[in-house]
Amino acid sequence: MTPVLPCRPVTVLAFVGDRSRPFVARVLAALVDGMNGSGPGPSPLECVFLAGHAGVSTDAGQTISGFNPNAGGLPAWQVMQGLQSGEGFPGIVTDDTGVFTAASQHGLAVEAFDVPLPEPAFQLFVAALGRERQNSQYSYGLPDGDGDCNCITWIERLGLPLLSGRMDEFIALPGRGSHPSRRFGRCS
Repeated sequence: MTPVLPCRPVTVLAFVGDRSRPFVARVLAALVDGMNGSGPGPSPLECVFLAGHAGVSTDAGQTISGFNPNAGGLPAWQVMQGLQSGEGFPGIVTDDTGVFTAASQHGLAVEAFDVPLPEPAFQLFVAALGRERQNSQYSYGLPDGDGDCNCITWIERLGLPLLSGRMDEFIALPGRGSHPSRRFGRCS
């Protein structure tokens, strides 16, 4: 008989981008201002609020790690324009705890669920996350673009199958809301 191992949770957090007319209009106007040189363009946080984001925590939400484009100092409007054109950027893993706090304060619904992993799989996940924090091996891009992955598919690259790389599909997965925890392997 296969022993039942204790499990530890990896918490996956995500929010869908803000598609309210006033917010979209403000960000699009800032994008145009940035392109025309008549303003700084939108902030990186405004861009994340527009796009949506996902991250993971191995310590019950104390630290939320997210995968982001490392744009090397380019203005946020150029990064958004590049991603929308299919460009990939080097990926970087950052502490995005503040991003998720700010998203909640902005009124975005931050969804979270636990993926319980048997201890050996949890340790492998933590090790992979640690390596990615040091130097990500992946490039960032939107679906169907030149990057290796986005913030959701990056989580899958670390070993958690999430079924979709698109934020709207991921948040709306049938049963995800009614089954907030999924088990992989035999766990107690």
